[in-house]
Amino acid sequence: MPFNIALSGIRAANTDLEVTGNNIANASTTGFKTSRVEFGDVYASSLLGSGSNTPGSGVNLLKIRQQFGQGNLNFTDSQLDLAVNGAGFFVVSDEGEQLYTRSGAFGLDSDGYIVTNTGINLQGYEADEDGNISGILSDLQVDVSTQAPRQTTNVAATLNLNANQDVLESIGTSFATDGSAIGVAQVGISDATITTTNLGAVAVPIDFGANPTTFDLTLSGSVPASGNGTLSLVLDSSTANSVQDVANLINSAIFSSATPINVQAVASGGNLELRDINEGVPSSIAVANVTGANGLSTALGAAPASTAGVPAVDNGYLAQTIEIEGPNGGSVSFTSDDGASAAQTASELNSLAGITASATTVATVQSGTLDNTNGNLTINGVVMASNTVANLASEINALSTSTLPGVTAEVNIAGDLVITSNVGTDLSFAFDGDINPTAGVIDVIGRSGTGVQNLSAINDGLVVGGEVSIIMEEGYVVADSVPAVGNLFAPLTAASFTDVPINSFDPNDQATYNHATSATVYDSLGNPHVMTQYFVKQPYDPADGSTSPNHWLMFVQIDGQDVGDPDPTLPSPENTLPTQASYNVHFNEDGSLNRSLTDSMLVSNWTPRDESGNETGSLGPLNVLQGGVIPVVEPPSSSNFLIDLSGSTQFGAEFGVEQLDQNGYTTGRLAGLDVSDSGVIFARFTNGEAQALGQVALANFNNVEALKPVGNTMWAQTSDTGEAVIGTPGTASLGAINSGALEESNVDLSEQLVNLIVAQRNFQASAKTIETANQTTQTIINLR
Repeated sequence: MPFNIALSGIRAANTDLEVTGNNIANASTTGFKTSRVEFGDVYASSLLGSGSNTPGSGVNLLKIRQQFGQGNLNFTDSQLDLAVNGAGFFVVSDEGEQLYTRSGAFGLDSDGYIVTNTGINLQGYEADEDGNISGILSDLQVDVSTQAPRQTTNVAATLNLNANQDVLESIGTSFATDGSAIGVAQVGISDATITTTNLGAVAVPIDFGANPTTFDLTLSGSVPASGNGTLSLVLDSSTANSVQDVANLINSAIFSSATPINVQAVASGGNLELRDINEGVPSSIAVANVTGANGLSTALGAAPASTAGVPAVDNGYLAQTIEIEGPNGGSVSFTSDDGASAAQTASELNSLAGITASATTVATVQSGTLDNTNGNLTINGVVMASNTVANLASEINALSTSTLPGVTAEVNIAGDLVITSNVGTDLSFAFDGDINPTAGVIDVIGRSGTGVQNLSAINDGLVVGGEVSIIMEEGYVVADSVPAVGNLFAPLTAASFTDVPINSFDPNDQATYNHATSATVYDSLGNPHVMTQYFVKQPYDPADGSTSPNHWLMFVQIDGQDVGDPDPTLPSPENTLPTQASYNVHFNEDGSLNRSLTDSMLVSNWTPRDESGNETGSLGPLNVLQGGVIPVVEPPSSSNFLIDLSGSTQFGAEFGVEQLDQNGYTTGRLAGLDVSDSGVIFARFTNGEAQALGQVALANFNNVEALKPVGNTMWAQTSDTGEAVIGTPGTASLGAINSGALEESNVDLSEQLVNLIVAQRNFQASAKTIETANQTTQTIINLR
């Protein structure tokens, strides 16, 4: 019947309108896929078949086919807006039911899980703490809590060391003052006396014009010799009203002479004295051939023998000459002064080319003999009030930057007080009678360790001299010593000299290393520390088998402190302290790193400290002697870490750091997310770190058109789709991920509007068929 045929057409057209309207309604739905209606004609058949002229029975809906073509990408500002560029579907889990979608508008829920806008969890592969992606499908979660710090266990540095650098270190020669007088405590009078002839009282006034006086004045044994001699003095004018006037007239006569001598007349307490100008010189003054009849002539005629001056105690060092020959063959002579301190001698030696000298003075005060009850002990002229070695040490140290410059003190294991002048000045001891007329007691031993000297008198003094250490640069030698046996230097033989490195590595002196670079490393609490690497080129002598070409030493310090393993051969407590950490670095002839000769670089004695030098409380070291080994275990159980110079070179180019990386970091807060085109989700933290949190999974099917729409732009698997093939983006047939983008609907509005017109026309035409069939039927009914 035409009615049924037309009715099927109306149904078909209505379905077409529904599908087209749905497509148009979802033209702006993210990830929506357009559908089309497919129809088939209907023909009646019988058991015996139908003829070729069968008119047909209408139209039948065969399939509503989904079109999974790629939609346009719309870029957004959200890194969790994801779009699949190519084949594949996001996998989501709705309370255990696995669904699939192309809509990538994801966000985070209150627990940090990545969810759709309807709260369904995105599926993917989780990552462990080290960022390794697992193969187990689960809900993807972003840990929004604070990132725990990671201790540095590996530093990777790729550098170029300049092959044209000079070797900075050379080999010099050292020797020291080792004569018999060095460091021996000397005792004598504390203040030098003067050679004096005391003429006694002189009767004044004296009119020398009426009663002239003449006499011969002789000085002998004084220093310098030019000041010795005899003068014939004549006083025949002026009147002296006092002893001072007499002294003035004598001095005027002496110093107006063409060849004056070193004698001075002094009025002292009403007496007249003739004195040698120089203190501490054992000279003599004689008066002869006196004429005249006055008080001065009387005093001169009765002049006693002079009292010779006595020198003050000194270090006992005598003059000695050494001749130093330079590398060019020239030589220079140096002569020390009598009694010169080690500091003075070292200073004068330092002015010579190729010579570096330093001085130290050490004196030991025996604790059991110290008696400073009267508080009048002086050290280098400074009054000390302490009466015990411990208090005396504190008092000296408090003055080491003021009145006792460079002088320090400490109490040794034996309980004695060791006083050191670090600049080599003499150490002098005395009891000051001006403060208290009563002496105390002090026993002092010099550097030699023998010959204890006792000081217990007010007018006495005790002096200890210092030692001079001398370093000559390469090529300098001592050619001669005069006298050969002196009290500064003993006879100089080959055994007196020792080879020493000059300009050896000092992290505080840039002239001692060729290159340096720094990096930040972290302790187990996430505290940052500065590790500095210093590179020092080593000498090479083809004739010396102990040297090799292209050889460098790398020194390492952290926060300016040494981190090398202790040296068990040193005495206690030095055998437990960190040493200078150094590592051999060798290169091949082509400039590449020689791995077989280069040391393994384990930093195994680093104790993390704060800016004040206090331990931070983080993991401490496990040095090699305690069992520290390579590789460093993970998670770390000590502060140990490795330095890897793989890829480093030695070319004839400027020093450069090609790469410097380490695997530690401080604590951080989540700053943002990034998703790679392979779907790996990276969390960015405020500490500059990026950590992989997981990887988005994609699914594909052999027959995607058989997926069942379940709403909210999601599909479910059916028996006709085949099993879901789930994998990572960019692998197999799966597309890539675009972060910060959404896939738009693939609906073509122009096409859908045309389809509306066609469906409307089909609907109207089928309705017209019914109308026409009705008219025909009415005509038949109306036949009579």
